[in-house]
Amino acid sequence: MKPVYQTKFGGADAPEEEQGNCIAACLASIVELTLEEVPDFSGGIMNGRWYFRLQSWLGDYNLSVLILDKEGRHDLPDGYAMAGVTSETLGPLVGHMVVIRGGLVVHDPNPNATRKPDDYVLEEVWAFTVLDPARRT
Repeated sequence: MKPVYQTKFGGADAPEEEQGNCIAACLASIVELTLEEVPDFSGGIMNGRWYFRLQSWLGDYNLSVLILDKEGRHDLPDGYAMAGVTSETLGPLVGHMVVIRGGLVVHDPNPNATRKPDDYVLEEVWAFTVLDPARRT
């Protein structure tokens, strides 16, 4: 995991070009790419387009994402995953994504984050699965 930081910080109600890119920053961190090499999924958050674009992009890396609510976290693998948390800067009703490992926050892509790892409350977890174990990426 190579920490990458987001460059946009607007909430889901902001114009598409201003919506935060924390999802892309987390993905870039986990697969060790630059932010520019990862699509910006933020524009389709409110209409659900992002999910299908995300799965398609992950497929190129032989991965898929499983979104688990907070009740299903007990079976998480030890590898890197992403977690939905409340935004530290936009308020408790706005979501934000962080990188976790073993259920603990290891990277917040917001360069202005001040929370300690124990201060995060994981609302949902995005666990990655391998599509075809026999295929090498």
